[in-house]
Amino acid sequence: MPIAIDIHSDVICPWCWIGKRRLEEALAGLAPGTAVVRWHAYQLNPGMPVGGM
Repeated sequence: MPIAIDIHSDVICPWCWIGKRRLEEALAGLAPGTAVVRWHAYQLNPGMPVGGM
């Protein structure tokens, strides 16, 4: 039975990107099918202007 990993992440957050890369590196060392990753979008700052801050 594979390990279920649910990720709640903001796609524009640099720390979330670093976490994604580290997770990918960790999963690369596992056999295929060992883990199932489910991604969920999450806005850390939903009030941010379209042009950024």
